[in-house]
Amino acid sequence: MSGDVTEALGWLERRGSARHVKAMARYGIVAKRAFGVPMGTMLALKKKLGRDQALSLALWKTGWYEARLLAALVGDPARVTPRQMNAWAGSFEIE
Repeated sequence: MSGDVTEALGWLERRGSARHVKAMARYGIVAKRAFGVPMGTMLALKKKLGRDQALSLALWKTGWYEARLLAALVGDPARVTPRQMNAWAGSFEIE
């Protein structure tokens, strides 16, 4: 899989389910835009993608819950600034 945001979103959408969106509520996760992808599945995608800072930033901008989780997983820790992390923490959608 390439580091393309459209491809990553399609991958997530194909693996999501309404059942998992409902199950997320057990953990206090109620997102307006979620595919319902289990964390184990997300970690498999992270492994395929590896580190990709540009993809990380693009995924965050989509606003999808799982895309934002994936953004945090594939981003390069050496390139993340305190300002970016504060902005992300302040806008991560968990109601």
